[in-house]
Amino acid sequence: MQPMPESETEDEILDRIETALKKIAAIAQAPKPVAVGREIDRVALAKTLDMLIARLRSGLESPKAADQLTE
Repeated sequence: MQPMPESETEDEILDRIETALKKIAAIAQAPKPVAVGREIDRVALAKTLDMLIARLRSGLESPKAADQLTE
């Protein structure tokens, strides 16, 4: 890392910060490579997501709502 020169103006400092933030943002948005030999099991992933959705839905269902349907 380079030391900040004392003669640097506020605008130059802000430009350096902006450039650094743009680099960080570009790296953060880059797709993450899948490790060699570790591909995503799409069938297992879909099954797990389906189970999670079902659990969330069952947690949202109100027992009172079922009672109101029978009255």
